[in-house]
Amino acid sequence: CALPPIVAIFVRKASAALGCDPCFIALPLLVGLASAIGNSRRIQLKLGWTEPAIFWGAIIGESGSIKSPALELALRSVRRRQAEAMRLHKDAMQEFNAAQAAYERALAVWKRTNSCGDPPSAPDQPTCSRCWTDDATIEALGKLLQENPRGILTIRDELSGWLHFDRYSPKGKGGEAAKWLEMFGGRALVGDRITSGTLYVPRAAVSLIGGIQPGILA
Repeated sequence: CALPPIVAIFVRKASAALGCDPCFIALPLLVGLASAIGNSRRIQLKLGWTEPAIFWGAIIGESGSIKSPALELALRSVRRRQAEAMRLHKDAMQEFNAAQAAYERALAVWKRTNSCGDPPSAPDQPTCSRCWTDDATIEALGKLLQENPRGILTIRDELSGWLHFDRYSPKGKGGEAAKWLEMFGGRALVGDRITSGTLYVPRAAVSLIGGIQPGILA
């Protein structure tokens, strides 16, 4: 087995417990591990040629072949990590709201007293650490990647919806598919919008995993 020992043990025991093909566990597990590495490491193949740890995977099986339970089990630790990050962010936002209220009171006092000193400093709003998402537009993914430069994992229980590219592009001009290919290579992501301004991510690392039926894939 080419898998690291601890990973191989998990794959063997998890697939036996679910009664599914070991690939149904191994593939999402490898994609999840790749997303955890993200932009923190790159492999150098030749001088000037490096590649990031970005994997795309698809569990292909008929309906009822335990694709979804296998996907959930293999990525359970990723979901738990996200749940903990959400909890910490909720606590941080409560502290921020209190600090923001105190800042606004202090600023009002500073304005009334016509103080010549420096105004009070506004608190920085905390961002939530994200390790996965399920359905996001390119613009939303770009925002997540700006806040989480290490990279992110996209989990789609049904990949058929994800494969319907350019659902937000005018007349399906292929913009969304091109952006996804840039993210597969961990390349820069740049977008310019009149309303939201410029979106720039120097290394857009997005791994992807999901399930699909053979007929739909064909």
